[in-house]
Amino acid sequence: MDKQEILERSRKENANRDEMEKGTLTRAGQKAFSVGGLVCALIIILEALLKEEVSFSTWCVYLSMTGTVFIVKYLKLRRKHELVIGIVQLAAAALFLALHIRRLVG
Repeated sequence: MDKQEILERSRKENANRDEMEKGTLTRAGQKAFSVGGLVCALIIILEALLKEEVSFSTWCVYLSMTGTVFIVKYLKLRRKHELVIGIVQLAAAALFLALHIRRLVG
């Protein structure tokens, strides 16, 4: 095996690793997002059942996460409904943040 064959094999192996790493990070991010959403939902449900109040802070976090996903999808895919949903969710997150701050101060 000569030097050129070794270099070619090395390039192929490294190219696949880069793609594999990107795919792995994408799947890890999707799983982390799903788990985060489930934890937020659990907190919201528990606070509603046990304390009989709405968790503004948790709603703010959850809607910020999902709204950001829709905005990024819009930027990549240019589907207008993704933009609309993202804006609505981020606006709701801002509202819940304001309500949370109001509750903390008042």
